[in-house]
Amino acid sequence: MELAKGDKILILIASCLFFACVIVIYPIAALGLHPDFITYTAYMFIVALFALIISVVRKMELTEKDKILVSIILCLFFVHVIHGVYGTFITSHSASTVFDDYWLPVSFFVLFVWSWGIMLLSPIHLVLEHALLWDKPPYIICCILAWISLFVLIKYTKGMKFVPRIVYLYLIPALVMSLAYLKHLPLH
Repeated sequence: MELAKGDKILILIASCLFFACVIVIYPIAALGLHPDFITYTAYMFIVALFALIISVVRKMELTEKDKILVSIILCLFFVHVIHGVYGTFITSHSASTVFDDYWLPVSFFVLFVWSWGIMLLSPIHLVLEHALLWDKPPYIICCILAWISLFVLIKYTKGMKFVPRIVYLYLIPALVMSLAYLKHLPLH
């Protein structure tokens, strides 16, 4: 697969924004830089990275199942990006989004790792009736949908290679669970 000129430009933009966030903006933020500027830069990086991912995925030779599953992953991730962009740029107030309220690497940790913790602990919560930090109806609904998606994916991905199957089985339920974050963030 060869990168087009547009892909190289997107790589350059994403790299510049990433280094702007990591090397310049976050250290200066400790000194009192306007926090909206940091958020805008982080969102520009995420949008550029998202555009690059879509461009590269379009050029890859994928099976029909892979195209469907990759599209699901990108759509679920895109929902978080759009939610954050809407809350930050359009309504000009923080709408409690994953990318606003957490440092960027922590945001991805919350999306892809903490979602599994919530998925595993929520059924225990339902059985033992203990109060958890995320004791909200959207979390219970999204948890049920995430578990259903996991069992559907187990059946749907039979016969696939091991590594892509594990990636799909890991990412899609975590992103389905993370749709509850649009209403109320975890760890808050």
